[in-house]
Amino acid sequence: MSLLNNVNESKKDNNISQESHHHHHHHRHHHRHHSSGSSEKSEYGRLHRKEGSSSRQSKSGTSHHHHHSHSHSHEHEYEVHYGKYNFSVNPEEEGVPVARYRKISRRKKRQMQAQQKNPQKKKKSKVFIIFRRIAITMAVILAGIAITLAVLINMGRNSLLKEDKIKLPINVKTDGEYIIYKGHKYQFNDHIYTLLFAGIDKKTEEHNEKIFGTAGQADAIFLLAVDTTTSKYKLIALSRDAMVDVNVCDMAGNFKGVEKMQICLAHAYGDGEESSNENLKRSVSRLLYGITVDAYFTVDLDVIPILNDDVGGVTVNVIEDLTSWNPIFKKGETITLKGDEAETYVRARDVMGDENQNNLRMERQKKYIEGFISNTLRMTRQRITTPVTLYNDVSSYSRTDITVPVISYLATLLVGQQFKADEDMVKVPGKTVMGDKYAEFHVDEERLFDIIIQTYYIKVD
Repeated sequence: MSLLNNVNESKKDNNISQESHHHHHHHRHHHRHHSSGSSEKSEYGRLHRKEGSSSRQSKSGTSHHHHHSHSHSHEHEYEVHYGKYNFSVNPEEEGVPVARYRKISRRKKRQMQAQQKNPQKKKKSKVFIIFRRIAITMAVILAGIAITLAVLINMGRNSLLKEDKIKLPINVKTDGEYIIYKGHKYQFNDHIYTLLFAGIDKKTEEHNEKIFGTAGQADAIFLLAVDTTTSKYKLIALSRDAMVDVNVCDMAGNFKGVEKMQICLAHAYGDGEESSNENLKRSVSRLLYGITVDAYFTVDLDVIPILNDDVGGVTVNVIEDLTSWNPIFKKGETITLKGDEAETYVRARDVMGDENQNNLRMERQKKYIEGFISNTLRMTRQRITTPVTLYNDVSSYSRTDITVPVISYLATLLVGQQFKADEDMVKVPGKTVMGDKYAEFHVDEERLFDIIIQTYYIKVD
C-alpha cells in the first residue's frame, strides 16, 4: 500500500497549498512541481504522464479567490509501469490506483518458471545475452563463408582445369583430372594469368563514332601468359590473318551469327571499346582451344611513339629494306628509333606484295618488342613504378579491363626476369595462303597444341 500512501500524501500537499494562498511563492513552486509529474518516481517504478491525459487550466482572475481555485484546475492522469501490471493513477479520483493485467510473452514465462525452480541461479544480464547472440550469429556466418569458399575454390579449380572448355584435338584423351598427350599425363596449371595485348589500326579520334562494324582492326596481337607462382612467362604472337570463328553483328549491334574470317576483324565487329575487345578476346580464346583470356589491353596507333620515347627509344637491326617508308631504314643498319619512326617501323607492310608480307612484319615486331621489354625491365628495376607511369601515359589512347594494382603486381613478378625473344616469345605456327581476296593464315593445330601444353600444363609423370 505504499503506492496509496504516496498518492494520498501528494493529495494532502495539494490541500495545504490551497489553504496557504497567502504564501504565493510556495504556491508557484507547487504548481511547477505537479506540471512536471511525467518523470516522478515511486518505489514501484516510474510515474509517467499518460498519453492523451487532460491538462486544463482556468483563466486566472484578479482576486485571491480565483487564484486559489486555479490550483485545483490541473488534471493529469498518470501510469506507473511495474512488473506485469500497469497502474493508472488519477490524483483527482481519490488517488486510487487501477491495475490492468499486461500479457506476458512465452519467453518471459519460461524465464519466470526457470527462476522459480532455481531461485539461486542469477539472471543473465542483457549484455551477456546480446553478446551470446552476436557470437552465435557470427559463428553461423563464418561457417557459411567457409562452406561457400570451399565450394567456390572447388568450382574455380575445376573451371581452370578447363576440360569443359578446351576443345581437345582428336589425339588427346582425358581421364577427368588429367589429359593424356603423346603418352604422358598433364595437369592444367591454374596459376597462369593471361593478358591480351593488341594494337588497333585506327587513331583514337577515328573510331569515336561507336558504330558497330566500323571499329579498327587488330593489327598486332600478343598474349602474355604469366605463371604467378614461378614468375616465368611466355609471349605468344598471333598473326592478324589467322582464320578463326568470329561473332558478327550488324551496325546496330545485333548479333547476326558466326563466320570464319581473319582474327583482326573480331575487333572491328564492335563499338571500338568494350564490345570490340570482348569480341577479340572471344576469338583468341577459340583459336587457343578455349584458354581463358583474363584481361585485355588494346592501344591505338597514337600510343607507339609515346611508349617508345618513355623507355628512351628502342634500338633495332633493320632486317629488310624499308627505305620507301623512311630513308634511314636500310637493310642491315642498326638504329635507335625515336618518335614516329617506331610506329613506321613496326607497322610498315606492302599490302600489294605476296602473302608473306605480314610474316616479315611480325619478325620486325618481335625484335622491336624484345628491345622495348628489355628497356622497360631495366627501368623498372631502377624504379618499380615505371609500368604504372607507362600505363598512365597511354591511358587516354587505350582500352583495358586491367587495374593498376594488377599491373603493379605483374611488374613485381617480371622485374627480375630477362627477356630473350628467341626463348620467351613464340609465334602461333601455321601457313599463309592467298584466299579469294585477302591473305589467310591457317593454324597448324597440332603444333599449336604443343605450345598450349608447354605454357598452360604441368607434366605429372
